[in-house]
Amino acid sequence: MDKYKLKFWFEHGGICIWAANNKAEQQYNLAIENDALPISQELITLLNSLEDEYAGCLDWEYPPDPSPWNEKQKQDFKSRAEKAYHILLNELGSDYTVENAIDSCIPKN
Repeated sequence: MDKYKLKFWFEHGGICIWAANNKAEQQYNLAIENDALPISQELITLLNSLEDEYAGCLDWEYPPDPSPWNEKQKQDFKSRAEKAYHILLNELGSDYTVENAIDSCIPKN
């Protein structure tokens, strides 16, 4: 049986779960709203909160500038996002695979 393949990755302006295969995209669209998935309200709330917080890692007045987040903020966010990722895996179950791409969205500068 084909599984739903998702990608867990934060994007400025919202969404942290993305379709990574045709089956997932046909069911949910490319950018997946948290409440569209079969997960708990607690996890939906956590993911929404992380999405809102992630918007703060970009200098919106001049995006090419370094992130306003210091190293502690970056590591704290990454740690909480990793925990959310593991909760997501557990709640989605065996019909889903989820690529963890958190490292690629944490600002390097």
